Amino acid sequence: MLVKQGLNKSEIARIIGISRSTLYNELNKGTVEQIDTQLKIHKEYFAETGQAIYEQNRKNSHKSYKFAKAFDFIKYSEKEILEKKYSPDIVCGIAKKEGKFNEMVCTKTLYNYIDAGLMKVKNIDLTLKVKLSNKSRKCRKNRRIMGESIEKRPQKVNERNELGHWEIDTVVGTKNHSAVLLTLTERVTRQLITVKIPSRSSEAVSKAMKKIISQFGDKAYKIFKSITADNGSEFATLTDTVPFSDVYFTHPYSSFERGTNEKQNSLLRRFFPKNKSLDNVSDQAIKAAQDSINTLPRKIFSYSCSRVCLKTRYCSKNA
Repeated sequence: MLVKQGLNKSEIARIIGISRSTLYNELNKGTVEQIDTQLKIHKEYFAETGQAIYEQNRKNSHKSYKFAKAFDFIKYSEKEILEKKYSPDIVCGIAKKEGKFNEMVCTKTLYNYIDAGLMKVKNIDLTLKVKLSNKSRKCRKNRRIMGESIEKRPQKVNERNELGHWEIDTVVGTKNHSAVLLTLTERVTRQLITVKIPSRSSEAVSKAMKKIISQFGDKAYKIFKSITADNGSEFATLTDTVPFSDVYFTHPYSSFERGTNEKQNSLLRRFFPKNKSLDNVSDQAIKAAQDSINTLPRKIFSYSCSRVCLKTRYCSKNA
């Protein structure tokens, strides 16, 4: 053996064709203490010992496969994702919160099982995964500002420290049909208000906003403290429509500045896909979609829904 011949370890590594660090690691694994006939302790390298330790380390280098152990959870996940359109994260969060199963896998592992084809669920069944793409975000230079810029919005609104601050937008069905959905999202609770309006015009938006505000009566000025909109022409008269609210406008081409509302709109698309006319959609169908979104478990609320968050925040504020 080269070591017993007294060769330099660097020379041994060069002869074998490996790096010095690899050689040192192997020697450390296979070197054990021995006692000779004179009862003196010395260290000696044994290839068999090094190989045994290597094989044991390989066994411990990865977690055991939990698919069989967590089979009940896997079947439950398939049902929840396919029937209720829940995301894998929501399924894992609710199951963990309620202690439904003794054996579970984490969200990432559930996605791995789906990618590996081990479940009935496919990527096409996951509402958001097939839409994800990495896009650079940058704030383009303003071309048109119809009122106070979002840059002037108070910090308490940005940090979601107070109820009553909303984001607004419209959701279009098809370009050839006139009806659209007007959506409002409260920034703290993520509560969604959705109504159908006959056209994407400032007059239609103004009329719908007045109707919504009238439903809250004297409390409207407390409920709608501020509204953040984009620079679409349909919001040109928004400041005049809600004079008691602070109205802010995002930078052009910066939908991420209304990210909360954009997320809610993406959930609405589950019920009202693009390129589908909204002309014949009933108010009952819109109300059902709105209720479904407002009762959807969310990770940000520890897998409770927007309505639970609204009650919790409102009660704590008025306690």
